[in-house]
Amino acid sequence: MRIGIIGPNRCPQLKQEELEIRKNNLREVARILAKNGSEILLTPDKDSLLELLGKEYLKNGGKKISEIVPLDDDFEHYLNVDLGEIISCGKWPNQPSKFNEECDVMFCVGYGGMVMAEIGFSGYYNPKRIYIINEFISEKLPEEIGLDIVYINLNEVGDILENLK
Repeated sequence: MRIGIIGPNRCPQLKQEELEIRKNNLREVARILAKNGSEILLTPDKDSLLELLGKEYLKNGGKKISEIVPLDDDFEHYLNVDLGEIISCGKWPNQPSKFNEECDVMFCVGYGGMVMAEIGFSGYYNPKRIYIINEFISEKLPEEIGLDIVYINLNEVGDILENLK
């Protein structure tokens, strides 16, 4: 099972203390994913929060990272493509649909513009459940979007991953 990790690469709106809390929470998610033996899917910017998660996952003995990369577009300046196996999505506009095609379930570690596209595609292209981790968000999404979303706490991630096996 491949776990898609979606979330913002940067959070400029956060104060330094809030950013450190987020980083620590991401380290915990990475540790849980690695301990569980989960394979993960990312699209990590260089020097970003998702890159931090990927590096921590590998540092904790994570099994495998796959990265969705727009190989036919400008990606070299933005993405860290050294964390795992590359899966091409062609161009940037194809990234959300290819991400959904390649993962079985998603865990959301915060909202952002591209995260909303990835969430949106989850209901239509290879439909799947999205677990949104409460510690990373300020509020829930409107119910009328009609997607398979479950809000969880960080301390529930390990049990959910075990039940997905």
